[in-house]
Amino acid sequence: MIVLTVLWSLAAFTFGALLLYVPGTLALRLVGVRGLSLFAAAPAVTFAIYGVAAIAAGALGLRWGLLAAAGGTIAAIGAALGMRALNAIQPRTDTPQPGRIGVMVWAALLAGVLLTLIPVWVGAGAPQHVLQRWDAVFHLGALRLIDETGSASSLTLGALSYGSGEAAVYPAAWHAFAALIPASTPTAVLTLCASLTSALPWVVGLVALVRELAPGSRPAMAGVAVAAGLVTASPTTLWVGWGHVPNAAALAMVPGVLALALRWLVRDRPRSTNATAGAVVVLLIAAAGLGLTHPNATLALAALLLPAGVWALGRGVRHWWGQGRRGVAVGVPAGVAVVTAGVVAGLRHSPLAAMVTGYEGLGADPAGVALAEVVTGWYDLWAHPVTAALMIGAPVGAWLLRRRPWVAGMLLVVWALYLDAALGGPVGISGLWYTSTARLSVVAAMVTVPLGVVALLAGAGLVRRLVDRPGHLALRLAAAAVAVGLVGTMVVTSSVHTAGRTADVYGLAPGTHPRFVTAEEVTMQEEAGARLGGGAVLGNPFSGAPLLYSMYGVDVVFPVAGQVLTDEQEAVLAGFAEIAEGGAWDPTADSGLCDALDGLGVAYLYQDSEPYQVDHRYGVLDQVEVPGSQVIAEGGTARIVELPEC
Repeated sequence: MIVLTVLWSLAAFTFGALLLYVPGTLALRLVGVRGLSLFAAAPAVTFAIYGVAAIAAGALGLRWGLLAAAGGTIAAIGAALGMRALNAIQPRTDTPQPGRIGVMVWAALLAGVLLTLIPVWVGAGAPQHVLQRWDAVFHLGALRLIDETGSASSLTLGALSYGSGEAAVYPAAWHAFAALIPASTPTAVLTLCASLTSALPWVVGLVALVRELAPGSRPAMAGVAVAAGLVTASPTTLWVGWGHVPNAAALAMVPGVLALALRWLVRDRPRSTNATAGAVVVLLIAAAGLGLTHPNATLALAALLLPAGVWALGRGVRHWWGQGRRGVAVGVPAGVAVVTAGVVAGLRHSPLAAMVTGYEGLGADPAGVALAEVVTGWYDLWAHPVTAALMIGAPVGAWLLRRRPWVAGMLLVVWALYLDAALGGPVGISGLWYTSTARLSVVAAMVTVPLGVVALLAGAGLVRRLVDRPGHLALRLAAAAVAVGLVGTMVVTSSVHTAGRTADVYGLAPGTHPRFVTAEEVTMQEEAGARLGGGAVLGNPFSGAPLLYSMYGVDVVFPVAGQVLTDEQEAVLAGFAEIAEGGAWDPTADSGLCDALDGLGVAYLYQDSEPYQVDHRYGVLDQVEVPGSQVIAEGGTARIVELPEC
């Protein structure tokens, strides 16, 4: 049985990898993108294809699935062929490709991916284990909604957050992708797709990025690949630790798109107007893929591109001024400033920004602590000595790359964003990332991991020169042994730490983190989910009740917390609150409650004495005792009761 499960998981993972890379790779190759840049940017283009195709399928009344995804891929290939016809492609150039991938880099890429995935898979355990994080429960519910409605459109998926079920906007590209993957259970789909979309793009993207920051260094490419799998400030840790699955996937794709943008902006600029237009189109499509997965990834891309963009614009201004084109030299930067200010102002005043910036994050750190975190690489996201050791040299790496001043600018940008979040958002620039140091840990790592590795390699080179002298064989052997020991220690300690933290948030036994369900409760749900009648289940959304919906398709009144409630839902909560405070269950006298229960089709009440989170609004549902109700299932601290007829 275990062997079959492993084989099935590997097959599903391989199939998912093909779905993740093939559409974007085909489209990008047709417009002239090659090599490492092709594979680094392909996932973002794939998500753009799936996101747009899902919207189109929803508008046409077509069910989302492999056929609709294939249709979107064919349309993207057609668009790429159209760009070829217009010669808006990137031709081969004579520019030497710095840091070509060799055996060492390929081996390091494989190692980085395995170091990212294996500790999480070991910690997660069996496929039926649930990631005990509220965001993960929401995403499981979203996948169930897609299965029920056949729509993975970003224009409708937000219906999950409305008690009325009305269509609402919610970026759904990740969910559209995950809905294509077969797996044994919904929780297995979540773990498999989260692992796939956060690991491969992250490792490949960082390798592509360091090639643009430090061209020509294969050791840097190999070192970054391994470091990407060791640091805890990574997309994988973000979705495991907080359940931010689409956000983790989107951030994992940013380095690859950033690398491609830097290549065309700094190193290998398109040489014709058509090629430039093609490059802009490709980057806009990739940015759209990020945005359809999670908008703050597009914002991260823009923020990290800002220093290089300013540098390139400055070079252009000097060139135009030297040619006597004073109007262009003044007008272009002025126009760029006006457009940028307009976009920023529009974004900050948009409903989406209001929702995100209104989010209350964790408490602020003292200024000294926040500064120490950012300078030493001791980021909030599962802070660990290995991560700090790999990132603490980032300022040195920026200094070593001082011939590219925009690199230091990128470092300052991520430091400023992280500091603002750590201090509670006094400036407000981190607000569009929920003022979250966890999310911004990943954004910071995109820059500090490559720069830290550059610094470490420079230090290793210095040590090598000191010991690489005639007669110092013993010293060289000792240095090699120390290096191997340090790397081995880093691999073991980081992997054990990640596996342990993962096991804690996936575990079904009581632990340091709160639980939606325990092992006994899962057994109860498995038995009850198949034999509940046609009525809906009313329950605290911070209990295990939402999993009855996402796992078994049982109709649940509150499949997610934070819903915009209907009048009937408000009436039910008010009625049960009155009963919990000592009121009587009297169907003849309390017709309002009964009418609301009948309108919602409620037949069962799910109660848990130890919910994931205390919420007094819903907590009455766990506390109320309804005369005449009958317990039909029990498991651990939870039970399901059948309500008497009104």
